[in-house]
Amino acid sequence: MEQVKTARELGLGEPTIGYEWEAGGTPRGDSAPGRWTATKRARNWVVLFHSEKGAEYVIYTFPLTEEGERAAKTMALKLVDIAWGRTARGEKPKAKEGEKSEANKENISDKKKNSRPT
Repeated sequence: MEQVKTARELGLGEPTIGYEWEAGGTPRGDSAPGRWTATKRARNWVVLFHSEKGAEYVIYTFPLTEEGERAAKTMALKLVDIAWGRTARGEKPKAKEGEKSEANKENISDKKKNSRPT
């Protein structure tokens, strides 16, 4: 994944308190529609979920540094990807309903190998 750029790297200067960067939202028809943002507050960077019903949820906070800004933006983008069912490169796709994932199959076979006869 390409590294997320900070406001300073984009030539926008130092973001002021209240600066909000929108990462994206949930798919249409989602049971809990809303959007994720990375927002600069007085004491930290905050990843927020803004529900379409009006509630705002703090997901995680990061230090008030440029690296904190990058981490908050990266997390917000990952949450958008999760909402849309996107997987990162190298990840195995989720098993369809009624199927066992490869990781689950491996875990089950390991348990069989390591179990003691009774």
